[in-house]
Amino acid sequence: MIGPIQKFFSLILVTLMMNFSSMFCGAKADIKTISDNVTDGLLNGTMATFGSADLYGVDEIISLISYDGDGNCFFADIDYSDEARAMWPAAKHLNRTERLAIVYRLERDNAKKAEYKDIVLKLINHWIKKDYQNPNWWYNKLSNPNVLGEIGILMKPDLSADQLKKLSVLVGRGCFLVDPVLRAYTGANAVDISMSSIKFGVLTGNGSAIRSALRVVAGELDYGLVEGIKKDGTFFQHGERLYMGGYGIEFIKGISNVVGMISGTKYMFSGKQLTPFSEFILTGLRKMSFGNTLDPTTMGRSVSRINAQPLTAIVPDLVRLANTEGMPGRNEIMEYAVSIANNTKNNYGLHYYDKANFLVVNNEDFYFSFLGGNSKMFYSEITNDENILSYNSSFPGVTTIMHTGNELTNISPLYNYSLIPGTTAVYESDEELAARKDPSYRLLPGTYGSQTAEGAAVVFAKTKHENISMTVSCFATDNAVILLGTGMKNSDGKQMFTTLDQSYYAGSFRQDGNTVIHNGIKYELLQGGSLCAGSEHRVGNWRRNNLTMPDAYAEGDVFTVFFANSGSYAYSVMSENTQADFEVIMNTEKIQAVKLPDGRIAAVFLSAGSFDYDGSTYKGLAGNAYIFG
Repeated sequence: MIGPIQKFFSLILVTLMMNFSSMFCGAKADIKTISDNVTDGLLNGTMATFGSADLYGVDEIISLISYDGDGNCFFADIDYSDEARAMWPAAKHLNRTERLAIVYRLERDNAKKAEYKDIVLKLINHWIKKDYQNPNWWYNKLSNPNVLGEIGILMKPDLSADQLKKLSVLVGRGCFLVDPVLRAYTGANAVDISMSSIKFGVLTGNGSAIRSALRVVAGELDYGLVEGIKKDGTFFQHGERLYMGGYGIEFIKGISNVVGMISGTKYMFSGKQLTPFSEFILTGLRKMSFGNTLDPTTMGRSVSRINAQPLTAIVPDLVRLANTEGMPGRNEIMEYAVSIANNTKNNYGLHYYDKANFLVVNNEDFYFSFLGGNSKMFYSEITNDENILSYNSSFPGVTTIMHTGNELTNISPLYNYSLIPGTTAVYESDEELAARKDPSYRLLPGTYGSQTAEGAAVVFAKTKHENISMTVSCFATDNAVILLGTGMKNSDGKQMFTTLDQSYYAGSFRQDGNTVIHNGIKYELLQGGSLCAGSEHRVGNWRRNNLTMPDAYAEGDVFTVFFANSGSYAYSVMSENTQADFEVIMNTEKIQAVKLPDGRIAAVFLSAGSFDYDGSTYKGLAGNAYIFG
């Protein structure tokens, strides 16, 4: 929380910055251009407001206004004392204020314009006086400063000198010059703080605030050692954690907004600076997108939120980037935006991401991913009461399988979190899973590796997930995969289950022994037991896995295919229309080997050794994967 003494010194600092910046006229033209870019973008809709849009119409928002003892405005339906760390009710005050500020700037009727102006100024005064704070730093240092900065830029011509100073103090809480501690943040958070720093610079006329913010953004545009953009096109946040959705999406929105802000100024980034960002979009996010759907494995805790998977929200950002002079890959970025808008699936085939030991097969009728991970990497995340049942998602070998792209959209309330596709685990209730130790920052030491060749790849992980030991390997071509498990042991002696898939039921499925076809996908268990497949009508609530979501009812039919694990297995997955024959050569705790459909031999050597097959001997070193031939 911010105390009175801190507020006083912040006001003095902001006053000095405003006075000092007025001494330098060289940056004024660029600052005005940035101010105009922000204003025009907010008014014409090409720049999204930082805060979430209110579902209420303008007249309904105004009908909720009440007056405090000072004659200023607040909203009668908001509980300002509620300190929820996510979905904070008081944040609606700022979101609605900005909505009304935009309506005011666009209004042409003088009487209504005067009414809107009066209300907006009184809403600003109420917030300045009350100075609402939240236990979650994100609101105080990131979200509030950004929304207040946008409100301030929209209303700057109408603000008194005193209002401008006090509002700038609140925006300054999200400025690197005012609070140098903010420089510790990285990735999407750093970009969002940079945006509020730029807005502070516009409000105060301080070019140094803008320049410092853009130096931070330039650093985030480069490849990160731990978080941020990786050289393989992935994006990490909250440590070494794959985060293409959630923070990765916010990173794209943030960079797009920053580019929109500084367009036409001397501050604009060079093509060289933007190259890693372009690679993240085109090599990373695009190949993990199936039409307009993002791979849920890559989304972190945001996978538990309503409507988190569809990518349509970033289409305007991609279009802006594609229209930015000097942006590398402009044409491909525009094509990507169009494919999302049209829900077009593409034949990208096989791609491997070495930083996350992550494999993707992406074609018009088949999407598959396998997360092998590594001993320095974090998997699922439980934070701010989100994704609270995700314990099993922190197992290596988690998979995503799609044929239409709608298989998993908004399935969170209905999901069986004991049966995560690709994992081998014991069956547990929601209560048991929620009581598990938070896996968010747990590392899984072990042996991890991969090998790639033309049209083929192998990814494996040998580790222990608390009481379960496992080795899982994925052998992939550009249109099909086979997964092998070995050394599966549970120290508690409980029955383990391996899940091939869990998704919305498509209305029918066919099963012939250990071959199951459902929704255009063919699953075949080659070793390890008997497949169980079936659908179940389920009823759930959005708060089941995310306490910040509305208390909203959900129901639907869910299809699951799994088997009781007895220590090892082998199963293949491909499109129903694909004919790809794999042969399991070995599946032991020392060597896993398969013959690929094209005749090449692929193997994982967990111990140094060799094996003979079809008249040839194949040798390997411990902890290595090979594709022979």
